[in-house]
Amino acid sequence: MYPNLAIGQNALLHNLRALKALTRENGVQMSVATKGLVGHEALVRLLAAHGADSICEAHIQNLIKFKDIPAEKWLIRSPLISEADETVRYADVSLVSEISVIRSLSEAAVRQGKGHKAVVMLELGELREGCMRDELVSVCAACLSLPGITLHGIGANLSCCSEIVPDERNMAALAEAAAEVSAALGANLAVVSGGSSSAVKMLAEGRLPAAVNHLRIGEAVLLGNIVCYDVPFEGARTDAFTLNAEIIEVKGKPSLPWGERAPAEPAVIDDPAFTDRGVRRRALVAVGTQDVFSKYLIPLDPDMEIVADTSDCLIADVTDCETKYKPGDIVSFRLRYNGLVSAMSSGYIEKILL
Repeated sequence: MYPNLAIGQNALLHNLRALKALTRENGVQMSVATKGLVGHEALVRLLAAHGADSICEAHIQNLIKFKDIPAEKWLIRSPLISEADETVRYADVSLVSEISVIRSLSEAAVRQGKGHKAVVMLELGELREGCMRDELVSVCAACLSLPGITLHGIGANLSCCSEIVPDERNMAALAEAAAEVSAALGANLAVVSGGSSSAVKMLAEGRLPAAVNHLRIGEAVLLGNIVCYDVPFEGARTDAFTLNAEIIEVKGKPSLPWGERAPAEPAVIDDPAFTDRGVRRRALVAVGTQDVFSKYLIPLDPDMEIVADTSDCLIADVTDCETKYKPGDIVSFRLRYNGLVSAMSSGYIEKILL
């Protein structure tokens, strides 16, 4: 059935082994961020069986699904207060930044008679989750004072919304903050978690401060890619996921639309989205934005150009392609991370394990 997502298990395990070796050589613990797999239990079990002894998810629903998988489980989006009980029951560690959330986790831990580890997040300029520096010690102190909660460490998130990358300055700030918390509270921090796949570059170059001893790595395992830099790490496999879709029409058509446009739209002749390139061969491909946005797709045919997408199909210019495509032919794409998340989420895309 098409479209389908062909998933190379050997490529995934190759990346996992390579990154495990790299982190181990540099004295860094690695948790595998599996959220890009969107709850695909067979793949998470595969990773856990081959060395992913710590996994990270953003949704507690997935950790409930994975409750029997033998791996330490991190909830890496701050727990919802309304899901405090589920968080304590199914997650071993969670990332926190609000005292009210920590208090809710503490109350849940007391009710359940069990403990929960908290990693307090520090804002380093990405402007997503995290305490400001002047409140970090007080939030960490709350973890120490509340029953059922263990202050497991501190961490930071980078490269998710503002694309701020780990560098010597912000990683040094994280290390300094960890030392400040330890000195102020007499706390032994098990982890100083320096971020995600974007930190793989610093790690490989030997520039990560020794105090930063933990990374949460997802995209580099799944796609072999270093976030923000958009390059593979050394020795990476970038072919673990291939989206295959069927062509349903190929015709020569003008490159400029014609007819009346909505009043709010500029005339076609004045719209920079359109360029008059004469008649071009256009292939209609049966995969659309209800599955994945085309900006997150990379055609394997280097001469294919994606020109537009709609809800149920995308349009590709195949004029310059060596292959003379026709209806019924299958075209293939690599995916960027957001494309992988969408494709894994789509119920219209069959997942095939190879």
